Amino acid sequence: MQLSDILAISGTILASIGGGTAIVFGFSNWLGKVWANRLMEKEKNKHNRELEFLKNTFLKETENYKIRLKKSELLFEKQYEAASELVALHRSFIPQIFPHMDWGDVVDHYAFSSKKIEEKLEKYLSRNGAVLGEEIEEKISECISVAGWTKFEINKNTKLHHKVKKKVKKYINC
Repeated sequence: MQLSDILAISGTILASIGGGTAIVFGFSNWLGKVWANRLMEKEKNKHNRELEFLKNTFLKETENYKIRLKKSELLFEKQYEAASELVALHRSFIPQIFPHMDWGDVVDHYAFSSKKIEEKLEKYLSRNGAVLGEEIEEKISECISVAGWTKFEINKNTKLHHKVKKKVKKYINC
């Protein structure tokens, strides 16, 4: 064998190994890109699903918060209206006090107006009881009881009149 034959055979072997390596490298590169793209798409889809889930969750929470806020606004509005009505009602119970009136005249006014006061408070409580707090409802009920008790016929010369004055004094402070 001559050197030229050995070099030709060596060149052919190296060329075939190099060509095979190039083919394997090219195939590996292509396969790597395919796998990388598949993994990337899989991760991208996973993150998109998670993002969509978070968006939906936040959207639902926002809607729930808006609903609760709207309910709170409505309740506050009703409570404000009830408080305003109670102030107006209280002011309607106060007699016009003239310089010649004494405490007994004021108490008599409340005693003789007790039926009207009881009826107005009953109507108020039936209209606004749902938005009033328990404590306020109890106080108004107590005032209704006092007004109901004082609506009996009162004679200024009886002991009942003095008891009514004491009760009315408590009522005025309701």
